[in-house]
Amino acid sequence: MKALQTNSENRRRLLRLLTVYMAAPMYLSEALFTSEAIAQPNVSQTGSAIHIPASSGKHGKIGAGNIAFKLNKQQTEGHVGITESELPVGFLGAPPHYHKTFDEICRVTQGELTILVGKELYQVKAGDWHLRPRGIVHSFWNTGTEPAKFIELYAPGGHEAYMNALADLFKDNQRPQEGALDKLAQVYDIHFDWSRLKEIMDTHKVRL
Repeated sequence: MKALQTNSENRRRLLRLLTVYMAAPMYLSEALFTSEAIAQPNVSQTGSAIHIPASSGKHGKIGAGNIAFKLNKQQTEGHVGITESELPVGFLGAPPHYHKTFDEICRVTQGELTILVGKELYQVKAGDWHLRPRGIVHSFWNTGTEPAKFIELYAPGGHEAYMNALADLFKDNQRPQEGALDKLAQVYDIHFDWSRLKEIMDTHKVRL
Protein backbone atom coordinates (compact mmCIF):
# COMPACT_ATOMS: atom_id res chain seq x y z
CA MET A 1 0.00 0.00 0.00
CA LYS A 2 2.82 2.39 0.88
CA ALA A 3 4.51 1.61 -2.44
CA LEU A 4 1.30 2.48 -4.30
CA GLN A 5 1.05 5.82 -2.47
CA THR A 6 4.68 6.60 -3.30
CA ASN A 7 4.12 5.82 -6.99
CA SER A 8 1.00 8.00 -7.01
CA GLU A 9 2.87 10.92 -5.43
CA ASN A 10 5.68 10.52 -7.95
CA ARG A 11 3.20 10.60 -10.85
CA ARG A 12 1.56 13.77 -9.49
CA ARG A 13 4.97 15.42 -9.04
CA LEU A 14 5.92 14.47 -12.59
CA LEU A 15 2.65 15.88 -13.97
CA ARG A 16 3.20 19.18 -12.14
CA LEU A 17 6.71 19.44 -13.60
CA LEU A 18 5.42 18.72 -17.10
CA THR A 19 2.75 21.38 -16.71
CA VAL A 20 5.36 23.97 -15.72
CA TYR A 21 7.66 23.06 -18.62
CA MET A 22 4.81 23.14 -21.14
CA ALA A 23 3.56 26.50 -19.91
CA ALA A 24 7.01 28.13 -19.72
CA PRO A 25 7.38 28.89 -23.47
CA MET A 26 4.02 30.67 -23.50
CA TYR A 27 4.93 32.88 -20.55
CA LEU A 28 8.39 33.50 -22.00
CA SER A 29 6.93 34.58 -25.33
CA GLU A 30 4.57 37.01 -23.63
CA ALA A 31 7.49 38.52 -21.68
CA LEU A 32 9.70 38.85 -24.74
CA PHE A 33 7.09 40.61 -26.85
CA THR A 34 5.88 43.23 -24.42
CA SER A 35 5.91 46.81 -25.69
CA GLU A 36 8.84 47.61 -23.39
CA ALA A 37 11.00 44.85 -24.88
CA ILE A 38 10.17 45.90 -28.44
CA ALA A 39 10.83 49.57 -27.69
CA GLN A 40 14.32 48.81 -26.34
CA PRO A 41 15.61 45.81 -28.33
CA ASN A 42 19.34 46.18 -27.66
CA VAL A 43 19.60 47.99 -24.33
CA SER A 44 22.15 46.43 -21.96
CA GLN A 45 20.99 45.97 -18.38
CA THR A 46 24.49 46.70 -17.07
CA GLY A 47 25.89 49.37 -19.37
CA SER A 48 25.17 51.96 -22.03
CA ALA A 49 25.61 52.03 -25.78
CA ILE A 50 28.63 54.02 -26.93
CA HIS A 51 29.07 55.73 -30.30
CA ILE A 52 32.61 56.67 -31.27
CA PRO A 53 32.86 58.98 -34.32
CA ALA A 54 35.83 58.30 -36.59
CA SER A 55 37.96 61.24 -35.45
CA SER A 56 37.06 61.19 -31.75
CA GLY A 57 39.01 59.85 -28.79
CA LYS A 58 42.40 60.78 -27.40
CA HIS A 59 45.14 60.84 -30.05
CA GLY A 60 48.85 60.45 -29.41
CA LYS A 61 52.18 59.24 -30.76
CA ILE A 62 54.27 56.26 -29.72
CA GLY A 63 57.64 56.43 -31.43
CA ALA A 64 56.98 57.15 -35.10
CA GLY A 65 53.46 55.75 -34.98
CA ASN A 66 50.10 57.37 -34.27
CA ILE A 67 47.51 55.96 -31.89
CA ALA A 68 43.87 56.78 -31.13
CA PHE A 69 42.12 55.44 -28.03
CA LYS A 70 38.61 54.13 -28.70
CA LEU A 71 37.33 51.97 -25.81
CA ASN A 72 38.69 51.17 -22.36
CA LYS A 73 37.91 48.47 -19.83
CA GLN A 74 35.71 50.78 -17.75
CA GLN A 75 33.38 51.13 -20.76
CA THR A 76 33.26 47.38 -21.49
CA GLU A 77 32.98 45.94 -17.96
CA GLY A 78 36.61 44.87 -18.20
CA HIS A 79 36.18 42.65 -21.25
CA VAL A 80 38.14 44.56 -23.88
CA GLY A 81 40.14 47.70 -24.68
CA ILE A 82 40.48 49.00 -28.25
CA THR A 83 42.90 51.33 -29.99
CA GLU A 84 43.50 52.31 -33.60
CA SER A 85 47.04 52.90 -34.88
CA GLU A 86 49.15 53.86 -37.87
CA LEU A 87 52.77 52.74 -38.34
CA PRO A 88 55.06 54.22 -41.03
CA VAL A 89 57.17 52.06 -43.35
CA GLY A 90 60.47 50.93 -41.85
CA PHE A 91 59.46 51.15 -38.20
CA LEU A 92 59.02 48.67 -35.38
CA GLY A 93 55.68 48.87 -33.59
CA ALA A 94 56.96 47.48 -30.28
CA PRO A 95 60.17 45.95 -28.90
CA PRO A 96 59.90 42.17 -28.43
CA HIS A 97 57.94 41.45 -25.25
CA TYR A 98 55.28 39.26 -23.69
CA HIS A 99 52.55 39.59 -21.07
CA LYS A 100 50.90 37.09 -18.77
CA THR A 101 47.33 38.30 -18.30
CA PHE A 102 45.85 39.34 -21.66
CA ASP A 103 45.82 38.61 -25.40
CA GLU A 104 46.18 41.08 -28.27
CA ILE A 105 44.07 40.84 -31.42
CA CYS A 106 45.04 42.83 -34.50
CA ARG A 107 43.03 43.66 -37.61
CA VAL A 108 44.94 45.40 -40.38
CA THR A 109 42.83 47.92 -42.31
CA GLN A 110 45.51 49.34 -44.63
CA GLY A 111 48.90 48.15 -45.79
CA GLU A 112 50.65 45.21 -44.19
CA LEU A 113 52.29 44.26 -40.89
CA THR A 114 54.90 41.62 -40.19
CA ILE A 115 54.09 40.04 -36.83
CA LEU A 116 56.54 37.87 -34.92
CA VAL A 117 55.21 35.39 -32.34
CA GLY A 118 57.85 33.17 -30.81
CA LYS A 119 59.90 32.17 -33.86
CA GLU A 120 57.05 32.39 -36.37
CA LEU A 121 56.58 35.30 -38.79
CA TYR A 122 53.17 36.27 -40.18
CA GLN A 123 52.45 38.63 -43.06
CA VAL A 124 49.18 40.26 -42.01
CA LYS A 125 47.56 42.21 -44.84
CA ALA A 126 44.60 44.59 -45.05
CA GLY A 127 41.48 42.70 -44.01
CA ASP A 128 43.41 40.04 -42.06
CA TRP A 129 43.08 39.29 -38.35
CA HIS A 130 45.85 38.05 -36.06
CA LEU A 131 46.00 36.88 -32.43
CA ARG A 132 49.10 37.49 -30.33
CA PRO A 133 48.53 35.24 -27.31
CA ARG A 134 49.72 35.89 -23.80
CA GLY A 135 52.88 34.22 -22.58
CA ILE A 136 54.78 34.23 -25.90
CA VAL A 137 57.34 36.86 -26.95
CA HIS A 138 56.08 38.88 -29.89
CA SER A 139 56.74 42.03 -31.88
CA PHE A 140 55.60 43.63 -35.14
CA TRP A 141 56.83 46.06 -37.79
CA ASN A 142 56.08 47.57 -41.17
CA THR A 143 58.33 46.67 -44.11
CA GLY A 144 55.57 47.18 -46.65
CA THR A 145 55.18 49.96 -49.20
CA GLU A 146 52.72 52.21 -47.38
CA PRO A 147 51.79 53.21 -43.82
CA ALA A 148 50.01 50.37 -42.05
CA LYS A 149 46.74 51.10 -40.27
CA PHE A 150 45.35 48.62 -37.79
CA ILE A 151 42.92 48.12 -34.93
CA GLU A 152 44.09 46.47 -31.71
CA LEU A 153 41.83 44.69 -29.22
CA TYR A 154 43.13 43.83 -25.74
CA ALA A 155 41.28 41.00 -24.00
CA PRO A 156 40.58 41.36 -21.20
CA GLY A 157 40.85 45.13 -21.18
CA GLY A 158 43.53 47.13 -19.39
CA HIS A 159 46.47 47.22 -21.79
CA GLU A 160 45.04 50.42 -23.28
CA ALA A 161 45.99 52.13 -20.01
CA TYR A 162 49.62 51.15 -20.62
CA MET A 163 49.43 52.47 -24.19
CA ASN A 164 47.94 55.70 -22.87
CA ALA A 165 50.75 56.14 -20.36
CA LEU A 166 53.29 55.23 -23.05
CA ALA A 167 51.89 57.89 -25.40
CA ASP A 168 52.36 60.43 -22.60
CA LEU A 169 56.08 59.58 -22.54
CA PHE A 170 56.28 60.58 -26.23
CA LYS A 171 54.22 63.76 -25.84
CA ASP A 172 55.52 66.86 -27.62
CA ASN A 173 57.90 64.71 -29.71
CA GLN A 174 59.91 63.75 -26.64
CA ARG A 175 61.69 60.41 -26.26
CA PRO A 176 61.33 58.45 -22.99
CA GLN A 177 64.17 58.92 -20.55
CA GLU A 178 66.46 55.97 -19.89
CA GLY A 179 64.71 53.36 -17.77
CA ALA A 180 61.27 54.92 -18.22
CA LEU A 181 59.97 52.09 -20.43
CA ASP A 182 61.07 49.38 -18.01
CA LYS A 183 59.57 51.27 -15.06
CA LEU A 184 56.23 51.59 -16.85
CA ALA A 185 56.33 47.97 -17.98
CA GLN A 186 56.58 46.76 -14.38
CA VAL A 187 53.23 48.36 -13.61
CA TYR A 188 51.36 46.98 -16.63
CA ASP A 189 52.47 43.34 -17.07
CA ILE A 190 54.91 44.02 -19.92
CA HIS A 191 58.08 41.90 -19.99
CA PHE A 192 60.62 43.07 -22.58
CA ASP A 193 63.09 40.73 -24.25
CA TRP A 194 65.74 43.30 -25.12
CA SER A 195 68.17 40.57 -26.17
CA ARG A 196 66.19 40.02 -29.40
CA LEU A 197 65.77 43.67 -30.37
CA LYS A 198 69.04 44.23 -32.28
CA GLU A 199 68.67 41.00 -34.25
CA ILE A 200 65.16 41.96 -35.36
CA MET A 201 66.17 45.48 -36.33
CA ASP A 202 69.25 44.32 -38.25
CA THR A 203 67.59 41.40 -40.00
CA HIS A 204 64.42 43.21 -41.07
CA LYS A 205 65.91 46.69 -41.55
CA VAL A 206 63.52 48.43 -39.16
CA ARG A 207 64.03 50.95 -36.38
CA LEU A 208 62.23 52.27 -33.32
